[in-house]
Amino acid sequence: MKKTMIFKPAAISAVLGLSAMMAVGTANAGDAPKSLNEDAVSLVQAVEIAKNATGGVVLEAERDVEMGQAVYEIELASETGEEIKTVVNATTGEVILTKTRRDHDDHHDDDVEDAIWLSGIKDGTYLSLEQALMQAETQVGGKAWSIEQDDHRGQPSYEVELLDANGKRVETRINAVAAK
Repeated sequence: MKKTMIFKPAAISAVLGLSAMMAVGTANAGDAPKSLNEDAVSLVQAVEIAKNATGGVVLEAERDVEMGQAVYEIELASETGEEIKTVVNATTGEVILTKTRRDHDDHHDDDVEDAIWLSGIKDGTYLSLEQALMQAETQVGGKAWSIEQDDHRGQPSYEVELLDANGKRVETRINAVAAK
């Protein structure tokens, strides 16, 4: 009898957990454009707009839909290592938000990782995000809508989500280590 009592809550928890994961996956899927030309501004253009507006080095960028409006959320680092968040309107290219985070105490691991990436990009050890974007778009023959740094099995890389020429969602990984 005890096994049944333990099994039911465990089974319910597992089902609820899977439902929550599926809901998150579905929510993120909604951030992808439905076609290659849905947005007037591409991720590549939004990255350039954010760099020009802040003077920072881009670390991550992704398309998001907030209140029915497509935007690009771009994370950059300043020369001093401060984190800069910039939001670019995917229709107009307007920078609608720029926020600098100075207090890093609660995100120490992220700060160290960002500092390593920033150093590697500056000294040519790592590809810049822009270089990885171009490589991914050329490789797949589509348009990227999300790119982030990743430490895949100890290998620095960029994880890129794109739409291919047929409008199919594709994910690829680009080795971040620059060829010498």
